[in-house]
Amino acid sequence: MGSRQIYIAVVFAALVTSLPAQAADLYVRSSLTFAGALAAVRPGYEAAKGDTLHTVASASDPADLLILQRANFDPLVKDGKVDQAALTNLAQVKVWFAVKAGAPVPDISTPDKLKAVLLAAKSIGLSSAASGQYVSGEVFPKLGIADEVKAKTKPVTGAVGEAIARGEVEVGFQQMSELLPVKGVKVVGRIPEALQRVTIVTAGEPKDAKSPDVAARFVAYVRSPAAGAALKSMDLALAK
Repeated sequence: MGSRQIYIAVVFAALVTSLPAQAADLYVRSSLTFAGALAAVRPGYEAAKGDTLHTVASASDPADLLILQRANFDPLVKDGKVDQAALTNLAQVKVWFAVKAGAPVPDISTPDKLKAVLLAAKSIGLSSAASGQYVSGEVFPKLGIADEVKAKTKPVTGAVGEAIARGEVEVGFQQMSELLPVKGVKVVGRIPEALQRVTIVTAGEPKDAKSPDVAARFVAYVRSPAAGAALKSMDLALAK
C-alpha cells in the first residue's frame, strides 16, 4: 500500500470513529421508583443522543434495559435472565412523607413530631413494595406505634400519592420520585434522618436485549453531569 493509500485509510478511520453513534430506539422497563426520574431525564437524553426512548409497562414485553430496585434483580440473576456483570447502580433515593394538596402541612422534622402526626392521622398509606415494608417493619416499631397505627395503615399497590389525592388515605410514605409527579398531593419532606432508609436503583440489561449498546449509552448518560439536574429534581443522587 502506498503512502497516499495509507493516509486515506488513516483519515477514513478517524472520521468513522469520530462520527456520533447512530440514533436508535431504546425500550426501558422501570419500576415506579425511577419512573418520574425517567420522564425527567428523557428529553435531555433524546436531544443529546438522538435516540427515542420507549417505556415498557409489562414484564412480558421485551426490553433493552431494566431499571429496578437493586434487590429485585436477585431472582432475575438467579434465573439466568440478567447477567450479574451487566448490573450498574444508577441512583439512590430516600423516603418522603406526603399529604393531600390543600391540607395543613404537618411538622415531621423529628421522630417525635412524626410520631404525633401519625397518631393523629385517620389513615396512613404505604407502598406494598420495599419502602412501605420498611416503614411498617422498622419505622413504626422504632417510633413505638406499630400496634397503635396497624388498624389505620393501608397498603397501596402503585403510587401512594394517587391514593392520597383520591382521599383514600390521609397521609402516606413513598420516594420523592414517585410522589412528585402526582397532582393533588403536597410533598411535605423527607422523614427524619434517624429513621431514613436509602434505596438503590439499579440498571440491568436482559440477556436477550436486542440493543445492549444503546442501553449502555443511556446508562452512561444518566450517570453523567448532563442528567444531574433532572435526577436532583426527583431527589435522586448518583449511586456509588
